[in-house]
Amino acid sequence: EVCDMSDNYPSDVKLDENPDGSVSFATGVVETIAGLAAQEVEGVASMASVSTGLADMFTRKSTRNLTKGVRVDINGGTVAVDVTIVVEYGSPIPDVAKSIQENVKKAIETMSGLDVRNVDVHVQAVSFERENRAAQELKEHQQKLLENSMREQEAQEAASAPEAAAAAAEQAAPEADGLDEELDLDED
Repeated sequence: EVCDMSDNYPSDVKLDENPDGSVSFATGVVETIAGLAAQEVEGVASMASVSTGLADMFTRKSTRNLTKGVRVDINGGTVAVDVTIVVEYGSPIPDVAKSIQENVKKAIETMSGLDVRNVDVHVQAVSFERENRAAQELKEHQQKLLENSMREQEAQEAASAPEAAAAAAEQAAPEADGLDEELDLDED
């Protein structure tokens, strides 16, 4: 999917000017790179909304989702990045934040050639979605095990019912044989 940032971000960043021409790109490109790099980090549940102005209300949905929770300030050839995230419950926040800083810095510098001055990470919330999903999956697994166990028990009971009837008949038969023998003895 191609996201054309030029409509939303009219100010271009001039990257290079040489005798062959110049290279420039919309500032939203840097925000998109930062947003995607942050979302790749283990422990990031989602990007969080940053309080925004009216401009964001009119941006295309696909663009806004890629840059959600990201603000960049480009001054000359250097970039300052603010990333706002929701962290997954159980994830060590300092480690997640450090990984975001490293991943965002590397991605922006590699893809744009700009120098990243700093990446500030703001944790807005903690998500329990993964924990809740794991608990639900465990509950469903236990329910299936219980149902399978009950089916097996019913099948065993059904299979053993004829055997039980035969065993009961056998137990009754020796008593009857014994009675016959007693009766035979009495007749003699």
